[in-house]
Amino acid sequence: MSANIEISDDDDSFNDPGMSEIMLNNFNEDVVSISSDEEAQMSAMDGVDEIPDIPVISDDDELPEVIEKKNKAIKSLFQSKRPKANRIAKKVEQNRSNITSYFAPKPVVKERRVSPVEGPKVVFNRMIEGVNVKLPVNPYGSQVALMSKIITAIKKGENCILESPTGSGKTLALLCGALAWQQHEQNRLSQLQAQQYFAQHPAIKKDGVADYISTPVHQKTDVTPEKLFTKNNFGEKSIYYKPENGETSSTRQEKTPYRENEDETTNLVNIHKRRRLGSAEFEDDVTTPIPSTPEKMIQVDKPETPESVRNLYGLVENLRVCTSMIVASSLPTIYYGARTHSQLKQVIKEFRRTSYCGEMKMTLLSSRDKSCIKELDRRTWSSKNDMCRACIKPQSGSRRDNTNCKYYDNRTAFTHNTLPDAFDLEDLVEIGVEREACPYYGARALAKTAHIVFCPYNYLIDPSIRSSLSISLEKNIVIIDEAHNIEGICRDVATVSITQQQIRTSLKELETVMTYTVSNQDVMHFIECLVRNLRDWNDWFEHQMPLVKQQPVQNNEAVHLWEARNFVNTLNNHNIGSVHYSEFKRNSSSFCRRLREDPRTLYGVTQATGTLLESLDMALGFMFRGECQYLDDYKPALVRHVTGRTNTLSDQVSWRSSNFNDWIAKDELILNLLCMNPGIVMEELQSARCIALASGTLTPLSSLHSELATSFPHCVSPNHVIPADRVWVGSLHGSASGPQAYSSAGLRGAAGPRALGAALLRVAALTPHGLLCFLPSYSLLDRLLKDWQETGLWDKLTQLKNVFYEKRRDSEHIETMESFYRTVGTDKGALLFAVYRGKVSEGMDFKDHQARAVVCVGIPYPNTFDPAVDSKMKYNDKYVSGRQLLSGKEWLRVQAYRALNQAVGRCVRHRGDWGAVLLVDSRYSQDYYTEHLSKWVKRFLGNNHHTYETLIGKNNHNSLESFMERMKIVQEEESLNA
Repeated sequence: MSANIEISDDDDSFNDPGMSEIMLNNFNEDVVSISSDEEAQMSAMDGVDEIPDIPVISDDDELPEVIEKKNKAIKSLFQSKRPKANRIAKKVEQNRSNITSYFAPKPVVKERRVSPVEGPKVVFNRMIEGVNVKLPVNPYGSQVALMSKIITAIKKGENCILESPTGSGKTLALLCGALAWQQHEQNRLSQLQAQQYFAQHPAIKKDGVADYISTPVHQKTDVTPEKLFTKNNFGEKSIYYKPENGETSSTRQEKTPYRENEDETTNLVNIHKRRRLGSAEFEDDVTTPIPSTPEKMIQVDKPETPESVRNLYGLVENLRVCTSMIVASSLPTIYYGARTHSQLKQVIKEFRRTSYCGEMKMTLLSSRDKSCIKELDRRTWSSKNDMCRACIKPQSGSRRDNTNCKYYDNRTAFTHNTLPDAFDLEDLVEIGVEREACPYYGARALAKTAHIVFCPYNYLIDPSIRSSLSISLEKNIVIIDEAHNIEGICRDVATVSITQQQIRTSLKELETVMTYTVSNQDVMHFIECLVRNLRDWNDWFEHQMPLVKQQPVQNNEAVHLWEARNFVNTLNNHNIGSVHYSEFKRNSSSFCRRLREDPRTLYGVTQATGTLLESLDMALGFMFRGECQYLDDYKPALVRHVTGRTNTLSDQVSWRSSNFNDWIAKDELILNLLCMNPGIVMEELQSARCIALASGTLTPLSSLHSELATSFPHCVSPNHVIPADRVWVGSLHGSASGPQAYSSAGLRGAAGPRALGAALLRVAALTPHGLLCFLPSYSLLDRLLKDWQETGLWDKLTQLKNVFYEKRRDSEHIETMESFYRTVGTDKGALLFAVYRGKVSEGMDFKDHQARAVVCVGIPYPNTFDPAVDSKMKYNDKYVSGRQLLSGKEWLRVQAYRALNQAVGRCVRHRGDWGAVLLVDSRYSQDYYTEHLSKWVKRFLGNNHHTYETLIGKNNHNSLESFMERMKIVQEEESLNA
């Protein structure tokens, strides 16, 4: 508080020059009112921890004995509860004729929000692109660059690509930049709305009212309408003031107070010198009337003035609520998406650090499988989705809001006021169990009023999920973190797989529902049309069987591929093609809406049927959109999956016998509609105000523009913040077995696995604590483990480290990671084998001792024998010129290096971290194979290529051994200085 707090005795409330008034005004938050009413004085003393109102001592028309008794009572009251106020009252009693002393009230500072763990939040303010950004840390240059780009993109309503290396504070910069702009926009809209209210209600135009009205309702403030209207504007009178006879505006303006002991650098109270009756200075101004005691005046109603002061207070409070509602409806919502809830947990942890936590409301969206707390009875329901739909049906004969699920009925227990300012999925579920309230529906309801919504990014990309969760991206802000796989995600979303068995199961359910004609009269027409449609689909599968039987079987699968237009012709022949799509869309949309909103009469229909209809609708909708303009962007494939012994003659005879149906499995027919163009999915996101794609590995950025068919005018890729002396990057390109021992071909032989195992033994012996090793596939992982167990190398590894490997099942993977984290901090440490594009490589955090070295084996090219990969390469070759796409071969290389860069990024997670990266493949010594490495990896790698022999050696300063020895010494010194 820079301005002085002033106490003026130049007030017309007294007519006795011996009497004085003490008024204490805190111009920031607290207003100490002055009253001569004893009842008001007593009520002001109710609290124990607040400064009391200072009473006015007046002896008008009272005997000295009465005055003395009153002052003694006040003195006794102040002395018992208010030592400071008691001293003030004593001072007034001793100097009733002339107050010459002054005092400085202790300013009331708004208490900062304190986290129970982190303590008070430190705020660093940076003005970026005209927006004040508040950060919990002094930002790196890379963070400033990211915030500048995302704020500029949001302000202009354009898209941006933000590539920032691991450990550079990318997540914190994205959150603070976006939330700072949102808060800036909220303040701007609120101030504009407040000015409009001033024009409509002139009576509320007063200092501080605009700020109060523009303050969101959910934010706590010490300011109240009563305080605002008690405190006068500078040079103005109170709302209770009545001008005296003969006083004009000109005479009031001529009164300039005299200040004594003015000190601008201190927060002291200045006393205005008061002119005394009979003094020379009083005689100089003969126009000044003699003060007289004011009378209580009744406010005269005017058209533009509220009936009473209380109504004025209520009006201001109502305007504040209205402003919050109006601004909330027009303020863009931030949708922040990451790949998994584990990654979102880290994002929310960063959000909790910011000062925006508590100022801006948040929520977290999840699936029923993740957040439903009702125990699943698998004897009754096949999934939690079906259980939820069945249990939230209104009970017959009861109110509509009473269901068979007490958690759903109590979902309103989740509010922004009752929940923590920041919470992840575990917190949400825990609170739901504690309050017996549904986390799934409770969090969904909060999304309507939240400033930022966290969710897995497929919730934002997948049209069917957006529809089911009522997510609208129009004019909102979309941030997709870990977006290195955005092309593949978009293709997967638009790709649909439909089995003949799914068609038959859904057909059976709808045929059953048709029997309830009375209950479903309003949707019976839709159901009948869908039943005919699914029967046509079943017939289509039967007629395509001869085509797929002609194809050779590889890995238990036979595949027949169509050209898209020939495929559509087969659909038209069965009345399920482009000609009949509009009718199918209308019927499926109406039925699925009924299934979501009121499924009471749709007995036996599961969520799987709704999902099937929505998937068909989405894929066919993409293909037939705009008079089939995207038809060539799809590659239809019919797959015959051989699951039983049905190829020999004896097996075919057995298949006809019902006695062997239990052990003979039928062939499964699967229709895959493979999307080749991710741009058709991104097109539906273009209604957003801004789409921000962020990751540590988006190189090359040019491919994102062409593949996504989306313009990204704002791009940034700053350097790494890790000092060069804390990172070691090298390659291993040869051994005693030859230069090809570490290549993909070499690893398929006998010498390659042994050479790799020997190299890992050396690295494990040098690396303290955590070591990660990434392999191209699960099949190679299984083959290496088997070979090493046979040769005894596995036992040698287990003697050096606690060894773990990534599991395919989620439950087993969680147990593996818990064991790894538990043992990695020991002296022995831990070694974890993982797979590119697997659970470990995608966004898991291994900081400090958890990953002191990362070994990346081979270059993880996608499997070219996969029909989807092969079709995509051919598609790109076809449109390499017309759509400026990468060639098929170049596209394949980009996919490999994005997966590689993700794995490398598991090391060195922050500026103070350190670690080593070893690229194990003979090809890394060639420039062609390092072109698409992350910029920071390529810069640190340089020409640091090694053989098995040169990897070790303390005399070689570029060796891995020299780096590890030096960093162990540095770490010990840092531990001593900490």
